[in-house]
Amino acid sequence: MTPTMLRSRLENRWNSLKYLDNDSKINLILMLTQSLRNTGKRKKISASEFYGIWGDDGMSDEEFIEALRSERTFNQDIVEL
Repeated sequence: MTPTMLRSRLENRWNSLKYLDNDSKINLILMLTQSLRNTGKRKKISASEFYGIWGDDGMSDEEFIEALRSERTFNQDIVEL
């Protein structure tokens, strides 16, 4: 992102925030400050933690696909011309 694009985005956000009351602005400052302090302290999550997450129901792939298809609903009425 170019500096001009970033500045434009920040100005757009400021235009929507500048009319907030002072308490709301202070809360935003506190949240931003907290997010800066927490930088680098994020817990790393491995993709392997999600392996097999859908496999606990005991269905085969074909059974799972059929169950998904049978639960589908459509909200459009088909009109004959």
